[in-house]
Amino acid sequence: MCLGRFTSDPYLDEPSDVQHYSVLHDRLQAQALSPAGSRVLIAGVTRMYIDAASHH
Repeated sequence: MCLGRFTSDPYLDEPSDVQHYSVLHDRLQAQALSPAGSRVLIAGVTRMYIDAASHH
């Protein structure tokens, strides 16, 4: 999925433009982690970097 802009216009005046962004938002929201899942991921990545730094 491309996260670039669907339109070159900074304002979404056309219903089709709004629909494109609405679909993109729905897809991103469906794939996003929950707040708790995000915290677990961030904590795990942080631990990974701390462990890697301590072994150098």
